[in-house]
Amino acid sequence: MATVVKRDMRRGYGNKERPVIGELWQRDATAVTEVLTAEGSYHPANKNIDYARYYDPDFFKLEIEKVWRRQWLIAGREEDIPEVGDRFPLSVGPDAYMIVRTGADSFKAYYNSCLHRGATLCSKAESGSTIRCPYHGWEWGIDGTLKKIPSHWDFQEMTRLNASLPEVKIERWGGFLFINADPDSAPLSDSLGILPAHCASFMPERRYTKARFRKLVGANWKATQEAFLESYHLYATHPEGVPFNGDSQSQYDIFPTPSGAIGREAVPSAVPSMHADASATPAAAAMVFAQVAKTWHYPDAELPEIDPDGDVRAQIGAWARKAYAAAYGRENTQPDAILLDSLLYFMYPQFCIWLSEAVPFVYQFLPHESDPNLSYFDVRLLMPYHEDEVAPPAARTIDIGLDESIAEKAPLFGFLGLIFDQDMGNLPLVQRGMKAANPRAAFSNVGTYQEALMQHWHELIDRDLAR
Repeated sequence: MATVVKRDMRRGYGNKERPVIGELWQRDATAVTEVLTAEGSYHPANKNIDYARYYDPDFFKLEIEKVWRRQWLIAGREEDIPEVGDRFPLSVGPDAYMIVRTGADSFKAYYNSCLHRGATLCSKAESGSTIRCPYHGWEWGIDGTLKKIPSHWDFQEMTRLNASLPEVKIERWGGFLFINADPDSAPLSDSLGILPAHCASFMPERRYTKARFRKLVGANWKATQEAFLESYHLYATHPEGVPFNGDSQSQYDIFPTPSGAIGREAVPSAVPSMHADASATPAAAAMVFAQVAKTWHYPDAELPEIDPDGDVRAQIGAWARKAYAAAYGRENTQPDAILLDSLLYFMYPQFCIWLSEAVPFVYQFLPHESDPNLSYFDVRLLMPYHEDEVAPPAARTIDIGLDESIAEKAPLFGFLGLIFDQDMGNLPLVQRGMKAANPRAAFSNVGTYQEALMQHWHELIDRDLAR
């Protein structure tokens, strides 16, 4: 993607007391790092988006073929399969894969289909020294080599030389496992772009999944992801967050990569939104932040005493730093921005990691098996663990149905479960509303800056569909 000079446009809205996030970072008591000063070099053209892209079956089929089968996709984490022989299934639209730990430090990904008559080989997280078809008992080693065919005399053309399980490419970064079904794809590094450098001090490989859910959503995968590609919806969807989250002061960056892009959405926390009234002071915002963080992140920490006449952000940053050290047995030398704010990094097409100690989430967006009007939203709470301890086992995934509440089914997410439920409540309305639009103007009218990331994702989809 060629570098494009940024057009003259307003990039956020703030004032002296509630500054845009870049100005806020410059004021921080801690050093501003190159990660925070980095700016994306690309800005997409401001175009309307055709609603049919979200529900048309033919468009859905093209996306499967041209995007999902050719891009690097987050499959899971190494901790999901800690022992040799552990495996889990992964569905990507109509396609199905199986991810297997084949050694202490090795992994493979296979098409999840028996070579005999196509039965699914792995239907749930499981373990074993071999992979056995439940239908007729054909069996493979975890390295994919054929081990056994009952009544082999009737299948003499199938041998260990030609009947290994077909593989898809798999690579690793930061404890994550990525797959790509395109044998001619570029390496994962071409998709990761700035992520390894920006997340180095965050050390995702030194974290564990404390809680995880997988929600069936009544909307297309793009609409579901777009609910998190902008903070513009905070004012209407999450009004309780307006007093301590600077939605209008957020910053959006696009960093092109050889294979796509890394998008970053940086939302300041512990600072009131420009939409909040005068009663929402920085000191009050800091206290709300501390209460939320204590609820599920630093439960043993005492709430801070904030001097409203002092540097409020420095005070709440120092409190978070002290709480972190007490909880995990080591100092956190990252900037206050990483301790307090929400920096969401999106890797095209469907992976998101939050560079944030306050909300250390990982998102995975996936298309439904057959219906473009549905999708899956997979969320992990990726927490650090104590310096003197080994990583706790990864939490099992909680499956949440179409009409079920995340807050009720996944209580470890605490207050954030209610926030997720608010987002999930919007999405079926969006999906239905797009179909009900005036057929002579069935397209979105998106913001030039605040919705730039979703615009660029559509540009990249168009690029892939044209190949």
